[in-house]
Amino acid sequence: MGFRAFGKIYLSLVLVLFLTVASGVVRPAFAQELDDEALTKLALGGIWQAEHAEYGFWNWDDSGSVCLRLGSAEGDCFDTGTWEITDNVLCYEMTTWGESVGDRVNCFTVSALEDNRYETLFHGGAMVSRMFAFSVLE
Repeated sequence: MGFRAFGKIYLSLVLVLFLTVASGVVRPAFAQELDDEALTKLALGGIWQAEHAEYGFWNWDDSGSVCLRLGSAEGDCFDTGTWEITDNVLCYEMTTWGESVGDRVNCFTVSALEDNRYETLFHGGAMVSRMFAFSVLE
């Protein structure tokens, strides 16, 4: 076997190994994406406390309303809106807070992380990015 043939085989093996490792790193987040039933149960299971304070505390009500509080999980809502889940995607529409960040309507999927934590991933368009990570207060 010549050097060129060996080089092509070696390069092919490196590429296969890289893709296998990369897909193993990326896929767990997607593999743990919650379905409609699990996402609804999580939303109604308690207040979501975002890991970054500016994303606040989210309370999803079974009537289809959402309350966002900033600074504390109790007290008046800073903003309210509506929400629904379709095809494993939670979409909400807010007023005040939504306008302040430029996204009155936002949609995301939720994936489980370690230690009873979750992350939201923007859904829609060509880009997938993390919105915020949170834990659920009971």
